[in-house]
Amino acid sequence: MTNEHFKYLLVGGGMAADQAAAGIRSIDSTGTIGILSADVDEPYARPALSKKLWVDAAFHEADTDFKTALKQNAKVYLKTVVVQLDPQNHQVTTAAKQVFSYDKLLLATGAKANTLKNVTTGDLIVALRSKNDYRKIRAFSGNGKHVLVVGNGYIGSEIAAGLIQSDTKVSYVLDSAHLFDKKLPTALSHELEEKYTAAGVEFYPNRKAVAAEVKNHQVVLQLDDGTELTGDGLVLGLGSRVDYSLAQVAGLKVTENGVVVNENLQTSDPDIYAAGDIISYPDPILGQTKSEHVMHATKSGYVAGQNLAGQPTAYTYTPYFYSWVFDVSWEAFGRISSDLSMYQEKLTKKGSLTYYFDQSGKLQGILKWNVKVNLNHLRNILSQHPQLPDLQKVLPLRQVD
Repeated sequence: MTNEHFKYLLVGGGMAADQAAAGIRSIDSTGTIGILSADVDEPYARPALSKKLWVDAAFHEADTDFKTALKQNAKVYLKTVVVQLDPQNHQVTTAAKQVFSYDKLLLATGAKANTLKNVTTGDLIVALRSKNDYRKIRAFSGNGKHVLVVGNGYIGSEIAAGLIQSDTKVSYVLDSAHLFDKKLPTALSHELEEKYTAAGVEFYPNRKAVAAEVKNHQVVLQLDDGTELTGDGLVLGLGSRVDYSLAQVAGLKVTENGVVVNENLQTSDPDIYAAGDIISYPDPILGQTKSEHVMHATKSGYVAGQNLAGQPTAYTYTPYFYSWVFDVSWEAFGRISSDLSMYQEKLTKKGSLTYYFDQSGKLQGILKWNVKVNLNHLRNILSQHPQLPDLQKVLPLRQVD
């Protein structure tokens, strides 16, 4: 295959790549940009797949498109999987034996959705990650159909809420006693769960999905206690995994936390940068860390693009993660885990801030629940790593379990 050359070659076609192209164009208006994407769609707003597309009748699938190729004058190659990275020769090779060369390269390959062991995904069994996955769920939901949802995390909780609000019966399997009980204080976990129950979602707590198969155009799901659920489709929200093999085989520095980058998102190879889910980076507040959330993907992508284009820019943004379902919205920084000591500041009847402290009494994370509080204010509090007694002097904190 002929060798095609780009000044900037972006490996990965998600939100980080879209913003990297925008970051490049903020510095360099003419340098050629190539985007190699394994997806079947050009870059799009991924959060909408489990949120807005289900609850906003005025918002349509086409509205999620970023139009990256058009807006950033980039060439996007879809269904293109990179299988080899050769830093010495500044080349990548695809599964179809295409060879692309570059001056500067960005790795932004994101994450893949986890599936059930020994279960093959398809038209009726979907591990939600892509727009194509969303289309499959649309096809087997609505019109009073019955959809099974597995997974006590963002994707599972959001798609269960979206489906029940889209004329779909929902059976929701959790591997623990309550929704988000590994992250939220008990009262908030129960408050959230009650929204689902009131909307008609049927919970199956403390169960694990062990097998699933399609029979007569229906999905039969086996749980570990012997329960058998049958529905018109199955959505898996079992978290994600990141494949670092491309970077590892290429000799880039990789740890268990990801592809190691400096504050400019530069890898151990000076001409290769990385952004999004795959990086281990020095966060100014959290220290060396990784993040697999949309705000991190977009912000790190943009900064990486500026650096690719020769404008040294430090990535200093501590990302937050968020979710909204029904009339509940929440955002969080740092580590939020119900294993930590939790103290709450009540701000309104339905709104609060929860502060998470480790065993030494040092602040590790902050959860904002149904309140409007400036996120930079919370970032600033977390950045000071205060001890519990110091915060108790200035805030009305009550311990919660």
